[in-house]
Amino acid sequence: MDWFAWDFDHPAYFQIYADKAADAATEGSALAALLHLPPGSRVLDLPCGWGRLHPHLKAQGLEILGGDLSRMNLARHREEHPAPLARLDFRALPFRAACADGVFCAYTSWGYFTRREENLRQLAEFARVLRPGGALLLDLAGRNFLRDAVAEAEGQWLDFPDEGYRERVTWSADGRRIRTERRCQGATFRHDIWIPTDTEVRACLAEAGFGAITACGGLDGRPWTAAAERWIYRAVRR
Repeated sequence: MDWFAWDFDHPAYFQIYADKAADAATEGSALAALLHLPPGSRVLDLPCGWGRLHPHLKAQGLEILGGDLSRMNLARHREEHPAPLARLDFRALPFRAACADGVFCAYTSWGYFTRREENLRQLAEFARVLRPGGALLLDLAGRNFLRDAVAEAEGQWLDFPDEGYRERVTWSADGRRIRTERRCQGATFRHDIWIPTDTEVRACLAEAGFGAITACGGLDGRPWTAAAERWIYRAVRR
């Protein structure tokens, strides 16, 4: 089983990521502003998780449709934030071509797959479901910031007693993927995410069918720098 199919469909997921709920109001409105689409635009939230961003995106006048692989997250989304939802795989979205004005891909939700071709396919699917001129907002962790943040404690188990889990972070031998092991509720979770360079992100976006690629270094729209904590890309479907 792929790590993301296991990790994101386990009840411990809500415990590990409980702090993200508090960030949702700030992130939702800021990401909507960076997507820069008019009210009434149809936007796909991929992955939508339990819908933490949904009410804040909707408040900006956007028509939101969510999609996720996790049945557990979708069930919570339906209960707390009723909305049109679809269970899906990023590599084959169940939507017709050119059906959306925008796509959100927030919180480093690209790079899950082992092969570049599969990660590229995810972007190509995003392009396929966007109308020409539609926009993708791709919100990623800044590679250089992440490397510096991990360096001091790489390979060490760290305790997060308030959150109730332990965590160990390492980089792959080739330095391309970050691997996060967590132990919570008696289970072990292992994230394994490709963390691309800026050049790689832009090349993949262009290859997938996007142009007019711009980037900023934070939710406030500050200029992009290699050291920024977040690399947030806006790209337009050609």
